[in-house]
Amino acid sequence: MSTIIHPYTAYDHWANGLFLDRLEREPDEVLDRHAPSSFPSLRGTMLHIRDAVHVWTCRLAGLQPRRPADVVSDLASVRRQIHGFHAHVIGMCEDDLMQEHTYQDLQGKTHRQAAWQMVMHCCNHSTQHRGQLITQMRQLGLEEIPTTDLFKYWVLGTA
Repeated sequence: MSTIIHPYTAYDHWANGLFLDRLEREPDEVLDRHAPSSFPSLRGTMLHIRDAVHVWTCRLAGLQPRRPADVVSDLASVRRQIHGFHAHVIGMCEDDLMQEHTYQDLQGKTHRQAAWQMVMHCCNHSTQHRGQLITQMRQLGLEEIPTTDLFKYWVLGTA
């Protein structure tokens, strides 16, 4: 399982990092400008990714997540969370990935899932919102939009 989960998590880390690298070049005015999607701005979308990554990292560690993940709303806080998730998952062995975890969702409903399923969901969730970031960036007329296809990651030899 780790031969799939570890590279997929590394890809997710790389892809989120490309967006952070790009968005860190924009002033706060652009990050906060209205660009409707699931969240009203680029910053809002990135903070949602951060908060979701925090929730899943806590669940994997058997901790109760706090929301939001950080009291600050800067992109550095997003980077800290994605680094933490990546480090946590890369440190998981086969047994850890197969381990089932019981947790409550944000509505209080109890679930039980294998760690690898939780990791896959978290990475897939980020992929969904990276797609929304692309749409928001285009709405705002931004250029140099990151290409974060999994195929590109493999072709670049980043894996």
